[in-house]
Amino acid sequence: MKLVKIDSDLYLNSDFIESVEADGKESTIITMISGEVFSPNVPIKKVLDAISGSEEHLVNDASMNILKAESINSGHLNQQKYPSR
Repeated sequence: MKLVKIDSDLYLNSDFIESVEADGKESTIITMISGEVFSPNVPIKKVLDAISGSEEHLVNDASMNILKAESINSGHLNQQKYPSR
């Protein structure tokens, strides 16, 4: 599992990403294998850098342990749901 930080409140397991499409200059559409769709206001280059392993976007081991259990089943974690964590 490779959990990557796409935006300040969006972490995705890159193993579950089906497709990534540009939606204008500053927005991207990310489709998960579950059919769920995310549209962060992030340029496609930043999303692709995150998926390909850019150091800026990788989640460190301490954060991974906190996020791991909740992201395994769904393939993603929207951190805003859990602001106290």
